[in-house]
Formats: sequence, C-alpha cells, structure tokens
Amino acid sequence: MGGADMRRKNSRGEFVVVGLDGFGENVARMLAERGYQVLGIDRNPTVVQHLADNLQNVVALDATDDEALTSLGIEAFDTAVVAIGGDLAQAMLVTLTLKEVGVRRVVCEAQSERERRILLRVGADEVVTPDIESARAVADMLTGRTKPAAEWRFADHLVTRWLSRHFSGPLGELMAGYSPELQVLLLAGYDLIYNPGPDALVSPGDQLLVAGPPAAVHALAGSG
Repeated sequence: MGGADMRRKNSRGEFVVVGLDGFGENVARMLAERGYQVLGIDRNPTVVQHLADNLQNVVALDATDDEALTSLGIEAFDTAVVAIGGDLAQAMLVTLTLKEVGVRRVVCEAQSERERRILLRVGADEVVTPDIESARAVADMLTGRTKPAAEWRFADHLVTRWLSRHFSGPLGELMAGYSPELQVLLLAGYDLIYNPGPDALVSPGDQLLVAGPPAAVHALAGSG
C-alpha cells in the first residue's frame, strides 16, 4: 500500500473503493483526480499492482475479512464503494462486512434491478446501476429524448447533450476553453465511446454527453 497513513480519523470526503476492475477502477481514478483521498482494495494482486502507480493507497486483500479491514482503519472512512458487479454473493458479503466494521455509507454497483433490491436489503445505503444508466443515456441520445440539463441529475452534477458542430480534432482541444470540472461521459460519432480520453477524435456533428456542476453545464449549453 502507498504512502499515506490510512488509520487517522478522516474528514468527510475520503473513500474506500472495493473492486478495482472496470467500474471500480474508473471511480477510484476519478475521485483521486479530484483531490480526494482514496483507498483501493481488490482481492487480485495483479489488479492492485496495475494501479499502484495511479492510486496512492491500494492494497490486495479479501474485503469480507473484517479483521483485515479493521487493521486498515476502514471504520474511519465516510463512504465505501462496492464495485463487484457480476458477483452478487461477494458484493453482499462485502457490504455486510463494511457495515459491521462501522462504515457509515456504503454505495454498491449492481447489474440489474433485482441485484439492486437485494443489495439494499442487506444494508447498502445506495445502489447504482451504471450499465443500465449508460444504456438508457445512449438510447435517449440516439432517439433525441435526452432530458434538459436542468432536469437530469447525475450525483450532484447536471448532464446535458452537446453538439460539436464545426469542430474537428482531439476532445481535449475542444474542451480546453470550458470548465475543467466538466466530464465527457459519452462521445457519439462514427463509434460510441464511453468515457473518452482527451485524445479521442471529434468530428463535426458528433454528439457529447457532458456532466458537471450546474454553472459549468449551463455555460457550455449556452455557448453554441
């Protein structure tokens, strides 16, 4: 595990992410990029090694082991994210263990409405279904049914659909003139690219699904 001592009592805004493959990795990276302290946990040492250069604190252990979690001072963290989509039994056990050791808020990933209901019943405080929400966002975008930004909230952000109009070039260049707090969730052009990087190429007429603080989203929407 990386350098910071994770056993101190935290201020709100520090996170534990359990499960660092796919969704969990992206959540951990984005929280770290925003300046939050993140502890990443995964059972697979290979996954942990892969992220060692990107997360300051990452450890390989079984998150159903309450003694191992307690040794890390997990109870000091305000929020834990359980990103073990596809393994409902493991997600249930981890959720129960996190609540037992004293984590106040546990947010779980689910892959279906049935999984969401089960995880809520075993103690999850919130459950997100990223695959379902992404599919819904794509369907809304492609059929022109995306809600106005003021009506569609993603956590504490707003989400809007934005047309690139006459721009041609890398996404990072397109977004350079706007708030750095804006995040492009989807680029719909010749291909559909989820969570595109700054080097993703944008062509005139491509559509972007963009999330961010309300003021930044409204400024973007009013720019063109």
